[in-house]
Amino acid sequence: MDEKTFNFTKAKLDSLPLPQKDRETYFDKTVKELQLRITNKGAKSFVVIRRVNNKIVRVTLGRYPAMTIDQARTEARKQLGLMVTGIDPNKAKKAERAKGTTLNQCLEDYLSIRASLAENTKKGYRAIIKNHLSDWQDKALKDIDRDMVATRHKRIVDGGEAVAANNVMRCLRALFNFAHGQYEDEHGKRFFTDNPVTRISHTRAWTPEKRRTTIIRANELPLWIKAVDELRASDNNCIDESPALVADYLEFCLFSGLRRDDVLCLRWEQVELDTALMHPVIHKKQKEVITLPLTDYLIAILERRKKVQVNEYVFAGRGGDGRFDDPKRQIAKVVKLTGIHFSSHDLRRTFISVAESLDISTYAIKRLCTHSLGGDVTAGYIQMDVERLRAPMQKITDYFLKAMGKNATANIVTLLKQG
Repeated sequence: MDEKTFNFTKAKLDSLPLPQKDRETYFDKTVKELQLRITNKGAKSFVVIRRVNNKIVRVTLGRYPAMTIDQARTEARKQLGLMVTGIDPNKAKKAERAKGTTLNQCLEDYLSIRASLAENTKKGYRAIIKNHLSDWQDKALKDIDRDMVATRHKRIVDGGEAVAANNVMRCLRALFNFAHGQYEDEHGKRFFTDNPVTRISHTRAWTPEKRRTTIIRANELPLWIKAVDELRASDNNCIDESPALVADYLEFCLFSGLRRDDVLCLRWEQVELDTALMHPVIHKKQKEVITLPLTDYLIAILERRKKVQVNEYVFAGRGGDGRFDDPKRQIAKVVKLTGIHFSSHDLRRTFISVAESLDISTYAIKRLCTHSLGGDVTAGYIQMDVERLRAPMQKITDYFLKAMGKNATANIVTLLKQG
């Protein structure tokens, strides 16, 4: 008989040599489907193997000597009993784990599988769960019902966070939709067929959300730029999240009209100072790159940043990947100096409002603001060459400079502040 097949005993298993190759397998005479696998690192594991539905299935029972030989034989017979009836124990175990998936496990699976999600989106999901559903993190999805969801939504709304309440429910809805397609039993039957967040829609409990329309008015721009200049002048080192860096960042946001994340992610390899062009990556999921013109004012900002370059990012900082984080603390200083409340996105909104007030074509505005033209049939016939964008970009820059009292000759159109 093969020397690798014998009646398993403690003495025999303890005396087995380490294999020369990666792994060696031995077979039990008492339960013939029971095997002991030894790695060249010395790990010994009991395994049972049998064909299930015309497929070879291998089930790991446990480590020797933590699992005794008698225990291994008992467990092997149990698993073989399932396999004889056509059940794959591995799939059954996986299904059992999936059935008890917790909210936090679902979140991590979602973020892992949806790898294309932006880092800020991932942070946002985790923050929502931590801040509003922390007591549900270890709760199984199957134990979260419609009444619980409706009650939690109302509690958040009653706490004065109506918009947050909606965001929490959107996050929860996305996770249950993901769970619906992700987790199933060994027969392919889905565990989570109901999304409890539908209760919010059924009862029309979603709270109305007023879209922000805040901009910086023309008559506020001189005070705003004065505060930004003072911020820059308060720091001479121009690096590492200093006031000077923040001042350049704020001006770049306003004069470029780019989204906050597009500015923060801008790399030097995407900037051509000699040709006055930049190629920011927009729409992170599709990794779309767009080419935009640079005005002299933007080039001056970039040249200041270039002199103190510390890594691949134009606006470098202490972020995990070397990027600058949104400077809320420094923005607060400008707000305090001016009384003008604004966010990074308000600067983009101001850029768009100015562009519209100057009668710049819709297609040029969309291109400058990196909005998609795909849904517009007419836009499909328009090739918006980057050189055609230089004039409207300069027109917007001239408007800002004149409104700020710096220079340029643009006529100032009154922009009413909207709250």
